[in-house]
Amino acid sequence: MSYVETNGIQTYYEDDGDGQPIVVLHGATADHQVWAEQLQPLTDDYRVILYDLRGHGKTGGSALNRYTVDTYVDDLAAFIEALDVNRPTVLGHSLGGMIGYAFADSYPERLSDLIAVGAMTPENFSTPEWAFKTAYSRVILPLMGNERIFNATVWAQQKLFGADSTVDVDELQQIREAHGCKRPELPASERSKILSATREYFRSSWSWQLSGVPVLLLYGENEPFIESHAEYLETRLADCRTAEIPGASHNAHVDNPEFIRARIREFLETVDESG
Repeated sequence: MSYVETNGIQTYYEDDGDGQPIVVLHGATADHQVWAEQLQPLTDDYRVILYDLRGHGKTGGSALNRYTVDTYVDDLAAFIEALDVNRPTVLGHSLGGMIGYAFADSYPERLSDLIAVGAMTPENFSTPEWAFKTAYSRVILPLMGNERIFNATVWAQQKLFGADSTVDVDELQQIREAHGCKRPELPASERSKILSATREYFRSSWSWQLSGVPVLLLYGENEPFIESHAEYLETRLADCRTAEIPGASHNAHVDNPEFIRARIREFLETVDESG
């Protein structure tokens, strides 16, 4: 078990492989486990560094009264500096991808490229999307720690967006068990702070300093709304590549990890060649 101090907290991380470093950020209320098994094959050619965000997993909570995306951006900057990692690839899923966008916008010189999976920009492109974001931040995320209510919320999402658009709880649990860890229990106070960061992100805007950072945005075939964000970023960034993940929902790293790994390799090889 490895820990490093970042901004006054002990951050848990796992570090494996050699080559171009890939720093991996998980989504809200998850932890490093959901990526660990899926990215293991990449350690043959890359250095894969996974860590638990503040308020999550083995890193646990902190004394801060409120979290924002900037909190997580500062943590990521401190983490990269503490491990003396030179311009890594940053890979983030969902909230982790949002943090990746914000990090690239604040510190474009500190990463070589960004890979976002199922991560929205702050913009809204339709009324249904606005309604979904509102429901997610005010209803779905606060209830995720309550299994009974969470399962009812999943049922409601299935009715709204189709059965393939929601998390497969059993598969996520199998990944955690295979990695020898239990699902992290988040205190209500930490869930609330994570929620505040998500809400703040959807009300934020970018300076577009990330315009020159190569970006790969992947999103699930059955994932609502994010295709519009992919099209938007393609028009705003100098080097933005997008791909729809076949047969995948928001938890695409569970649904189709082989496709994601192939796109990661392809992206990093072409960025390296062009650089």
